[in-house]
Amino acid sequence: MNMACRLADNVQVRKESWGLLFYTQMRHKVFFVRSGDWLYPRYFDGTWTFDSMVDDIAGRTGTPAEIIERSLPELTRRLTANRMIVDELC
Repeated sequence: MNMACRLADNVQVRKESWGLLFYTQMRHKVFFVRSGDWLYPRYFDGTWTFDSMVDDIAGRTGTPAEIIERSLPELTRRLTANRMIVDELC
């Protein structure tokens, strides 16, 4: 069973030079992710699994997959806890 992440309802994300900016006008909330070139908004469209994100980041940045696999779960946990993304079954 694979999980994918998508933006929560009424949440938008945009790429910045330092990472991603998640925001929702309905709750007047912003969430900054200092991810550099690791993450892109497309990862949160509900079609990217954890494994596909790791593969893409490793391929683009040359970062070992093991490092990404250790960092990504905590990031997605924080985004979920702050109601910026939701997990979905693929």
